[in-house]
Amino acid sequence: MAAIQSSRIIVLHLTKYGDSSLVVHAIDSACGRCSYMLRGAGRSKRVTMGTLHNLAILDIVSVANPKSSMAYLKEYEPALPLTSLRSDMDKNAIAMFISELLYRTIVAQNNDERLFSWLCEAIARLDAVGATASGPAAQPNATGETIAAGPAGKNIANFHLWFLAGFCTVMGFGPTREGLFDGCDLLHADNLALLRQLTAAEFTEAMAIPLTGARRRDFCEQMIRYISYHLGINLNLRSLDVLHELYQ
Repeated sequence: MAAIQSSRIIVLHLTKYGDSSLVVHAIDSACGRCSYMLRGAGRSKRVTMGTLHNLAILDIVSVANPKSSMAYLKEYEPALPLTSLRSDMDKNAIAMFISELLYRTIVAQNNDERLFSWLCEAIARLDAVGATASGPAAQPNATGETIAAGPAGKNIANFHLWFLAGFCTVMGFGPTREGLFDGCDLLHADNLALLRQLTAAEFTEAMAIPLTGARRRDFCEQMIRYISYHLGINLNLRSLDVLHELYQ
């Protein structure tokens, strides 16, 4: 009998497989980094491609394949609507960057509840920024708690910086209680100060930090080297150039 499992995933990347199938690369709440085979892409009415966007948070039912380590994606539906993440060009570019970062850094097939919960909350925050308090963007996080809508007026130029700082913390190489960072010699003094500021600030305060496009670019490039150092990999994120063009 086929093993059927229900879980929640964050979509990172899609790869075409054959004429009508896709491999959905994701982070799964139950087993960490994994991939699922989706049949009938482009042919079956049950396969809604618009739902499988970058950073989509989906509730799924998967079926184990005895002939492969890759399970089949049987059913899926949005756990959160994330409407502005799909329609807003700036947010979509940030989602592409975060998806690529996670795709290249999260490789372990083990469950990390803290990381998954933080990612769901960060994605919901990105979708909510710019909504009014009475608008549709107040979102529940992974535990069902409501995340308040962001300040009126979209202000997300610092979001990917805030995400990088938080990602380092949740991955275990953020600041110590004394505010120290292992490998901080990879960061210039002004970027180290900005990293400390981003990790200590409330979300709305982090979004309001005044920075030039060149300052953001320098910080991101050094942070990617900082993450590469801690993970022992060489990160080359092509989507970062798109963000530099948006916020130069």
